[in-house]
Amino acid sequence: MIEATYSLRTAIVTERRQTARRRVCFGGRVRVAAFLPEIDCVVRDVSLGGAKLGVPPTATLPDCFDLFIPSRNEIRRAFVAWRTATVIGIGFEATRAANTPEAIVRRLADREAEVTRLRAALLGGNDRMLDCVH
Repeated sequence: MIEATYSLRTAIVTERRQTARRRVCFGGRVRVAAFLPEIDCVVRDVSLGGAKLGVPPTATLPDCFDLFIPSRNEIRRAFVAWRTATVIGIGFEATRAANTPEAIVRRLADREAEVTRLRAALLGGNDRMLDCVH
C-alpha cells in the first residue's frame, strides 16, 4: 500500500491506494443500462484499482456501472468508492475480484447457475412452443 500524507491548502490528505496512480485526462462514458442514455465523464487519476471521474452535477449514478473509455477502447465494470457533487472515486470490479478468491468462486458459481437457468428456460420455452403448433 502506498502511504503518503501531504498538505493541500490547510487540508491534510492521506492516500490509501494500493497501487500508484497516473494522472490522465480521458473522455469517458458511464453505461448504466442498455436502455438508458450514456453519461459523459472525464477520467482522471487512474490506478490499477480504480480512477477518479468528473461528472456533470446533474448526473445520478448507481453504485455499480460500466465505464467505457473510447480512446482506449476499454470497458471496465466499476463501483463507487466515494462521491461528491461533481467528482466520483471508483474502484474496478475486476481488481476487487482478483484480490479475493472467494469472489471469483462466487462469480463463477453465479454464472454457472445463470447458464443452467437460461438453458432450462430455453428448453422449457421450446416445449411450450410445440404445444402451440396446430
